[in-house]
Amino acid sequence: MTQPDPASDERELTQLVRDLNEAVVNADIAALERVLHAEYVHNRPSGVVEDRAQYLENRKARRVDFESLVPDEIKVRVYGDTAIVTGRSTAKGKDQYGKMDEQRRCTRVLVRRDGRWQFVLYQGTPILKP
Repeated sequence: MTQPDPASDERELTQLVRDLNEAVVNADIAALERVLHAEYVHNRPSGVVEDRAQYLENRKARRVDFESLVPDEIKVRVYGDTAIVTGRSTAKGKDQYGKMDEQRRCTRVLVRRDGRWQFVLYQGTPILKP
């Protein structure tokens, strides 16, 4: 069995968050299906909770049409085959309420199965403007 490599896990998980955001912006459903665990739960900043099927359906329909979704301040913590990734995300685009330009704090939980990381939970909290 190989020894854990925290630096490698951090690079991989940071890139996975960036890849996920790119897939969300592009509504790349195939990419999302690969990285979202079967038991994925998405807690929207509005408080709406979606399971994997609901989330994928909303991405297909582009109910939120992202122009960009940029992560930063990413912090990775790995506990064996579980990881918690926190950070900030800047979202631009439009939704049912009109133009969107907002930041949110994000918490993502991932599990590693068969050598591959998958997202199991997302929690987004809006950062209120002063």
